[in-house]
Amino acid sequence: MSEPILRARGLRKAFGRTEALRGVSVEIQPGEIVAVTGPSGSGKSTLLLTLAGILRPESGEVLYDGASLADLGEDARTKLRRRQFGVLLQFGHLVPELTAVQNVALPLLLEKHDRAASRRSALGWLERLGVDGLADVLPGEMSGGEMQRVALARALVTGPRVLFADEPTGALDTVSGDEVLTVLLAEAKQAGSTVLVVTHDNRVAARADREIVLRDGAVDDTWGAA
Repeated sequence: MSEPILRARGLRKAFGRTEALRGVSVEIQPGEIVAVTGPSGSGKSTLLLTLAGILRPESGEVLYDGASLADLGEDARTKLRRRQFGVLLQFGHLVPELTAVQNVALPLLLEKHDRAASRRSALGWLERLGVDGLADVLPGEMSGGEMQRVALARALVTGPRVLFADEPTGALDTVSGDEVLTVLLAEAKQAGSTVLVVTHDNRVAARADREIVLRDGAVDDTWGAA
């Protein structure tokens, strides 16, 4: 087995008196699709955001390609997320004042890519995801499924090595959710990206290579035991 692309050791994270993560240790292999599941409040989203370097743990560390995220300054962590990580949140979180193509091109423009080339790349991803007809449409004029597809295009436009998806189908109806998930997994596999997806949906978890179950802020080692 190759070296993990992501490794967490003893992660602890609290919000006030609530301990969201209690010594979580996990390893994610390159190209692996991993579902993080568990009951509401078990620490799933906190784990994802900590592995993505968005949240800092109180103790423990996250290693990406063998290097500790704690050794990176905030600017370096931001650049890492722009260049090598893709993040897809439950409600898309598109910039409401920007059109679909502008939203998708934004990560490239923030990295000082050529404006015309960024637009072409963004349009290409919108076409691959079946929403190129929305290129000049604002998020407020889109359905939930359309917004999530645009958000997925934005997460993939930089060619991320790791895609973090937090309940990507949670706000969608069954049909739209299945469509977004199918596109997400197909594009990730084609690109060889590693995917970490937080979900409460058994149908989503069933399509992953592996499942990590959290309970009360810790990995449930009893899950799946004989």
